[in-house]
Amino acid sequence: MRVQLTRDSVAMGDDVAAPHAVTRDVPDDTSVRSLLDGILSAGYLATVAGGRATWIATAGDATPLAVLAQQWAAPRLFPAGRTPLTTHAGPDGTLRLHFGYRAQLDPEAEYARLGGCR
Repeated sequence: MRVQLTRDSVAMGDDVAAPHAVTRDVPDDTSVRSLLDGILSAGYLATVAGGRATWIATAGDATPLAVLAQQWAAPRLFPAGRTPLTTHAGPDGTLRLHFGYRAQLDPEAEYARLGGCR
């Protein structure tokens, strides 16, 4: 499966490469969690001084899949993030995944705001 990643910029200096587009190919049976773990370990998401960047991962149709926080060890998945990755692919079979930067907002509050259950 082809995955097209984009993310918001975190600062003016980061804007040079916006929208930070990257394309990856992953096996069709890759889970949302596994994909997000790989993205985190690859350093794709920018970090900020103070260690509290919050990101919302959304599918191409704007469905929220997870909250990721610089201070968390792992992403917190929404119910849609627990479904197969292929569920979120477009008609061409490509998953478009965008990471919206939520500054240093409380990731727990963002999770609750977007309808996450804990």
